[in-house]
Amino acid sequence: MILSINRPLLVITLTLAIGLGIALALPWLANTQSQAASMVHYLGADNAPGASARYHVAKSGDGSDGLTWTTAFTSPLDALGIALSGDEIWVASGVYTPGNSIYDSFVLVNGAEMYGGFAGNEGLKSERDWEVNLTILSGDIQGDDTSLNGVVRDASHIFGDNSYHVISATNVAKNTILDGFTITAGQADGSSPDDSGGGFYCDGYGTGNKCSPTLNNIIFSGNLADGYGGAMYNDGRQWGVSNPYLFNVLFTGNSAFDGGAVYNEGSNKGESSPDMKNVSFTGNSAKNGGALFNYGTKGISSPIIINGLFSGNKSVYDGGALYNSGFSGISRPVLTNVTISGNRAEKGGGIFSYYSKEEIRNSILWNNLEKTGLGTISSTVFNNNALITVTHSLVQGAGASGSGIWVSNPGFIDSGGNIDQDPLFVLPADPSTSPTTAGDLRLQENSPAIDKGNNEFVEEVDSDLDSGLRLFDGNLDGGITVDMGAYEYQIPYKYDGYLPFVFR
Repeated sequence: MILSINRPLLVITLTLAIGLGIALALPWLANTQSQAASMVHYLGADNAPGASARYHVAKSGDGSDGLTWTTAFTSPLDALGIALSGDEIWVASGVYTPGNSIYDSFVLVNGAEMYGGFAGNEGLKSERDWEVNLTILSGDIQGDDTSLNGVVRDASHIFGDNSYHVISATNVAKNTILDGFTITAGQADGSSPDDSGGGFYCDGYGTGNKCSPTLNNIIFSGNLADGYGGAMYNDGRQWGVSNPYLFNVLFTGNSAFDGGAVYNEGSNKGESSPDMKNVSFTGNSAKNGGALFNYGTKGISSPIIINGLFSGNKSVYDGGALYNSGFSGISRPVLTNVTISGNRAEKGGGIFSYYSKEEIRNSILWNNLEKTGLGTISSTVFNNNALITVTHSLVQGAGASGSGIWVSNPGFIDSGGNIDQDPLFVLPADPSTSPTTAGDLRLQENSPAIDKGNNEFVEEVDSDLDSGLRLFDGNLDGGITVDMGAYEYQIPYKYDGYLPFVFR
């Protein structure tokens, strides 16, 4: 239950408290917001302790108590400072920074839910529109970055001092929700750990610590890290756990040394294995792992990725889209209905696999570039002592199941249903121009990837990356079979030159 309580009721209650000589009266005078919050929780259903509260944040609010849009706080910091588990924070459109110092950050509260995308007059959460009412959490504390309506499109457009981490969290569980925000202009250029996670530092470091929040409907744009994870660093080192849940999240224009967008570190007996569904990585860059770096050395880093797009990412050295490292540990990513195309690197234009064990299912890996050129298995996946199982997927350079032609490297396991031919994208992404967001990796009507997947791998998500039906008879043969790749061919649409939902 979410409870909104008006200010007069609080005043009456607190006046009675003062009259009775309750000791909480004086602390309230010194800290109005904190005391008001405790009374809100006390005056829940049937006046029972523990009832949840709803706080509002809007640029137009008067900042008094956050309980209505009129009295809304003017910064999410005010609401986060008093929120408890079970509370909701509704944030109206606008640009919000976490403070004036590079050390300032929006710190998530375990069990609290924060939603963006409100116009500032809604009474129901279902009335918000996060794509129209952009709600931006920005690290541009000096206001000197080059941005479009407050959003930095590329990390190279950051200037001056910015917040090390726009958002940070530690010891938070799955019921901690961040939904409907654009996270931009974080600049992790300090000393460790302030050199990682410019957009979001998910701190699960150390025995007993865990960072596993839920992120829905999020855009990470133009964040930077000198170390790991330009947009997001999931720290599960030293027996810790960092396994966030991501749904409908876009990473674009982020940059780092390793893991241009995301770095999952499960080293030294720790684990970082995020659950990622309907995620897009476009135009990110790094020295290694242009978009995503999974580091399971002496630990575990085995993310699950369903309906994933990796397009136009660049690595200077290894892994244009992904770098998977399981040396002396475990890195076992499972990729289902993932499209990896238009990425480039010195080695492994698509994926660089180092002592890892990967499963590639219902996916498309095509038109990635490395020093050997286009079309080779090395440009698609550079296999360094890895074991890669491929099932019902289109993998350039690997060969086709049942044809007698399959890559000779024993590290590639043919589990059947695989093909090796042009998927016929609507508009291929040119890897030589990466990092870029140009291209359209949906399928044309005569694509060989249509209805060539395996329905057994369609799990948990019943829609594709476009939110269309995941199971659709795209070739009209009377059978309903899943397509390969992130997009299910359905009906023609108007293409405007850029990948989906990138700042329309």
